[in-house]
Amino acid sequence: MSDRPALEYGSMFTITKREAVFATIFLSLYWILTLWGIWTKDVSALGWNLTVFVVALLCLYTHAGRPERPGAREYVWLVPLLLIALSFSLYENPYIKAVNMLVLPLLFVSYFIITSTKHHESVAWNRLWIWRMIERGFGFVLQIEPGISTIAHALIPGGKRQSDLIKRIVIGLAILVFVSLILFIPLLSSADAAFAAMMQSVKEFVLNLIELETLFKCVVFVVLTIVMLAGLLQWTKEEEFSVQKETKHMDAVVSGIVLGGILVLYVLFLFTQLKTLWVYVLPTEFLSTERLVKSGFWQLFFLSGINVLLYVLYYRRTSKHVQNILTVFMFASLFLLLSAAKRMGMYVFYYGFSYEKFFAAYTVIFTIFLFMRLIAALFQKEKTDIVRYLVVAFVWMYAVATVFPVEQAIFRLNRRLNALPNSRIDMLELKMLSGDVYGLVLQESAKAPADERWQEWVEEKKSIADQKHFYEKTLTDLLMRK
Repeated sequence: MSDRPALEYGSMFTITKREAVFATIFLSLYWILTLWGIWTKDVSALGWNLTVFVVALLCLYTHAGRPERPGAREYVWLVPLLLIALSFSLYENPYIKAVNMLVLPLLFVSYFIITSTKHHESVAWNRLWIWRMIERGFGFVLQIEPGISTIAHALIPGGKRQSDLIKRIVIGLAILVFVSLILFIPLLSSADAAFAAMMQSVKEFVLNLIELETLFKCVVFVVLTIVMLAGLLQWTKEEEFSVQKETKHMDAVVSGIVLGGILVLYVLFLFTQLKTLWVYVLPTEFLSTERLVKSGFWQLFFLSGINVLLYVLYYRRTSKHVQNILTVFMFASLFLLLSAAKRMGMYVFYYGFSYEKFFAAYTVIFTIFLFMRLIAALFQKEKTDIVRYLVVAFVWMYAVATVFPVEQAIFRLNRRLNALPNSRIDMLELKMLSGDVYGLVLQESAKAPADERWQEWVEEKKSIADQKHFYEKTLTDLLMRK
């Protein structure tokens, strides 16, 4: 027998199936009317149209899946979703919007899988739970056929006899159209020129009426309705998931050798890097500076990931002596992080902020606080669910970044640093920013004669804003009109 925990689902909807079907139809129609063609434009076409769509979809799924309001533990997952959805209405930042298009569906599905599980706050985040989430995430495919049946029963009037009558009418019309196009119309058209001309006019009228794009819209409309309803059937089901916490202990001798050996390597590495570990002046050449700082950042990126993995592997699974080694190991990792943070700060001081530097610095700061929390967990009496904590912390870190005025912060900091002596910042490099800094650019232009290249940037951003439909607007577009 399998050691996998069995699934037990409770009742599905707190609203009627017909209400659910019409709600998904309305949302699909809204998507077609306000979000169609974004692949031919770019992410700048995503404004309050996508915010309203995501919030409405959240309301539908939440209301259909549970009779009561979300509790405090549900809001831990719901608030980041709302923040990410809100970010589309606030800023033009194209990079964050592009990443959000990948993060938003994943977080949306995860939220409902987690919160539809009974006593999800006590579920241990181990391999069985992660695998179950993946299973339920892709399980909506199995709900496509039930979703189609639900739509058919909701749209076709009740009663088996009446449904059968409608079915026979549809079959009869399909046969009539088929034989007419294949047999009768070609024969009659060849027999009479006037009839052929009339049929040609009818054909041109139908082709003009039903354009290729219209057919695509119809197909996407149907697919969206089915997929949303299938997700509603799959991800709002209440699941009873109970599984023993994994308490497999690691061999103390092996663990001590591995952790101790890696710690010795870290100490040797830090010793050989003393000349560049705590630098106070960056090299004059840009390539030397970039090599110095980026090598530290990639050390952070790879080593921090490995260190967290080792922490999860050995946390509270070995002897007390190995736990002490793990504590020293985490302090050594934190030392590397502090060094990388200092070098990143000096890089920004001399060469200014950019997207890469902002998110690199943001990641460094987040990871420092994360490591401090992991170290604190080693001194707690009760065991902490580290995997859950890591996921929640990362989700909140990312959600806060999406509603933070990143580009305005980049422009303001670079403007202040550019006024300092020995600055190596070129303000014209900030032309890669979006219309989020439109007002700041105008402020700078009012203080001094404006550069022609900035004038071109202003005209370009105004043109992009003017070409948008009203439902594609953001707060930035509204501020441009003032």
